[in-house]
Amino acid sequence: MSQKLKSAAAFALACSGPAVAWGATLPGEANFTGPLVTPAVNALPAGMVNIQPYLIHTNTRGTYDNRGGRHESKPTVRQWQIALPITYALTDTASAQVILNAARTSGYGQHSDGMRVGDTTVRFQQRLRGPDADGTGLVLGLALAQRLPTGRYHRLDTNPLNGTGNGAMRTTFAFGAQELFWLDSGQAIRWRGQLAWSPSPGRIRVRDSSVYGTDAGFRGHARLGQAWNASVAAEYALDARWVLVGEAIWNRASAVNVAGTDVGGPRLAYRLAPSQEFSLAPAVEYNFTPNTGLIAGVQFTVGGRNTADYVAPQVALNMVF
Repeated sequence: MSQKLKSAAAFALACSGPAVAWGATLPGEANFTGPLVTPAVNALPAGMVNIQPYLIHTNTRGTYDNRGGRHESKPTVRQWQIALPITYALTDTASAQVILNAARTSGYGQHSDGMRVGDTTVRFQQRLRGPDADGTGLVLGLALAQRLPTGRYHRLDTNPLNGTGNGAMRTTFAFGAQELFWLDSGQAIRWRGQLAWSPSPGRIRVRDSSVYGTDAGFRGHARLGQAWNASVAAEYALDARWVLVGEAIWNRASAVNVAGTDVGGPRLAYRLAPSQEFSLAPAVEYNFTPNTGLIAGVQFTVGGRNTADYVAPQVALNMVF
């Protein structure tokens, strides 16, 4: 597989569905849909449902090497992604969520075979501390997420762009916090943050061409390491409808070890270096009603190591029923 196609496959592997953030009606004249990436911490009343479909167009402009140096690549790799987070409030403090997604990727004269289903995530969250009666006060929550390997990651034939998953049953533990402040002007600011850790999911069976850079005839496995994530966001309500958003995200993944045999029987063993990524995600929210809002913004990398350099405009419609 050429280096360009390996980079494209790695890019497809790195993409995953964003986390949902639901709208909330607060005292005074402020409504929020939530930022693009950092998950919600507060809970909906029992029995309510939140649906927030995303449309994301990611353009890979280059790569970051092991020293953090950026290398431009042309033509760019482009991906259209649809993500659908659906959240149901089990109780007033606990919720269950499923995130479905699909993507179509193109680059270097190739494209994936239509929209391809990606990996699915199931997430459970328990609120530990709720807001005060006026909506202010620190809110804390714990979450457990399980990634299910529903996306294709190996046996890709001659088209690595069909890879939309990583084959791993990855578990993630997360701690989140958020807090609302009312200013003397009557406007509101809300911040939100998350810390998350994923242990190694163990060995993954790999056959033929895969997102791990193997070719037809390969028989072996890949072993993923641990992963970490941290993000922080702030929302500033200009009035009851318009909100400005700023967000910063950090992701880090340990090395991936690949081992097996290739066509003809030679033993192969190699290591995909650890990666990390820093990105920003400014956005603007418009709230039609307290339960319906639209958010549009762009997530883009500002630094990293052994990862893609990308810009990803996106829009999401937030609905609470």
